[in-house]
Amino acid sequence: MRNLHMCLEEKYNSDAWIRIRRLPYLIAMAMEGAGRSGIAGSASERLAMVRGLADGLKTFPDNLLIRAIVPDAANENQQLADTTAKHDEILDCLADLGILDHPGLLSHIFKLIPRVLSDLTMHETAETIEGYKTWMLSLAEGIAKAGKEGGVWGFGGEWFSEKERAFFKNLYNALAT
Repeated sequence: MRNLHMCLEEKYNSDAWIRIRRLPYLIAMAMEGAGRSGIAGSASERLAMVRGLADGLKTFPDNLLIRAIVPDAANENQQLADTTAKHDEILDCLADLGILDHPGLLSHIFKLIPRVLSDLTMHETAETIEGYKTWMLSLAEGIAKAGKEGGVWGFGGEWFSEKERAFFKNLYNALAT
């Protein structure tokens, strides 16, 4: 895995690689926080994030970007721990940037997406870029459907809340360019 990281780091400057690597996590955090209180989200959505990241390896096994982003672990528990650590590291970086609420996170993401797509367009094939974008949409959708929003004590609510659908639609449109 180190050789893969080194290869990609040679392709991109460090700022570009950080943007590319963090965007899926930021999208996951935004979906976690779309219908909940705060960016951190619920345990079920956190687990959906880990599974969604890992599914990228299965769905796009030849996509070097996804392989470099997703923690390679011996088992699901280790992958959960590694992914949670990366999630929390990025959460700390957001706080350092002064991004402390969901609207601030959304603003940051939608400023970041065109830059990431531009970075990728200069160095990757259309197939690699499309896989990366499809993976992020799948990740967001899986997180949205992992837990009900708006219920009381587990009753009522909906699987894909209005706020989650709005974020997903905006994300889809931003990645469609």
